[in-house]
Amino acid sequence: MRVLISVLVVFLCLNAPLAMARNFIAASDGSNNTVNQRTTRDVVRTLEHEVGLCLQLFDAYRFDCIVKSYNIAARLIKGSIDYLPAYEALNSVERRVGEMVAANADPTATRLRRGIMSYGAIKPCTQEAVKRETLRAMEEARASLLRATGPLQKPHFQDIADAIGANYAMIRAALAAQHQGAPLIPRLAECRDHIIHHRLKTAAQRI
Repeated sequence: MRVLISVLVVFLCLNAPLAMARNFIAASDGSNNTVNQRTTRDVVRTLEHEVGLCLQLFDAYRFDCIVKSYNIAARLIKGSIDYLPAYEALNSVERRVGEMVAANADPTATRLRRGIMSYGAIKPCTQEAVKRETLRAMEEARASLLRATGPLQKPHFQDIADAIGANYAMIRAALAAQHQGAPLIPRLAECRDHIIHHRLKTAAQRI
């Protein structure tokens, strides 16, 4: 019996570091990340802040910046089972807009550098088409999150959907203001008000 116990102890000691390493790797890629306020808040803040910065760039570079912004937000929840629908929604925006940026890249333009990031330009004549696809991708991503039925996930996905909706509103407002000669960047509070108003209107229609 003592021999058996000794063997068992040695086995557990040898495998403990391996188990700890697996847990560390899992935690680092989000696979152990259940829905929680902190992670959701980080995703929302990333979307709001990064896309707001994108809209301060020259027009041709904004969409590649948006691609990278959604990549950053998606990586915060990559590998998490609980956040999988949200990851897929963010990843779909990144992928679809990225494909449009790549297909309409301007080979004559130099890359724009901001800190450690660099952004490619699209051809001026394609900006309207890229904008339409960007807004369409955001709209569909937001709608997919609002269809979430899990009671624990729903409020978190609602917050992320609202952040995507705020991005949508900011892009539309910025581009509309550009044509009218008004300031390019709408206040984020105005975009949030738009989302809240839309949510209340939708809730009233359901009653």
